[in-house]
Amino acid sequence: MNAVVRYLRDVFSGAWSLAMGMSVTLRYMFKPVSTVQYPREAMPLPEVYRGHIELRRFAETGSHGCVACGECFRICPSGVIKVQGLKEEADRPNRAVFYFIDFSRCSLCGLCVEVCPESALAFSKVYEEVGVSRYSTVVDLIARLESQGA
Repeated sequence: MNAVVRYLRDVFSGAWSLAMGMSVTLRYMFKPVSTVQYPREAMPLPEVYRGHIELRRFAETGSHGCVACGECFRICPSGVIKVQGLKEEADRPNRAVFYFIDFSRCSLCGLCVEVCPESALAFSKVYEEVGVSRYSTVVDLIARLESQGA
């Protein structure tokens, strides 16, 4: 008798579990689809999305505003930023000629963006950044900015 009661309890428990699962399925069957068909549709990004770091292009100069002050690589906890500047004329400010960053080790903490006195750095909205090797993640941001054009 005890085995029959246990068997019926297991049958009803399984039927209840199946009914609960089907109720969830039926509930979501008639709701609108929230899946993004990724390669064909772009994902909507929130306004506060923080992608990789990039140099900002200023409209008045048509180029970056980095003066190679070194604040970014001094504050970087990962130590992935290398900046080299050049002073072309004595009365002109220093100007960065190389700005290398290793994105494979960058933690995207944002300290370099916050500390920049010229506001030359910003977070991008690109989320499809890929690399085929460890060395392809070391990027010269100034060369990238110049290759993007005006």
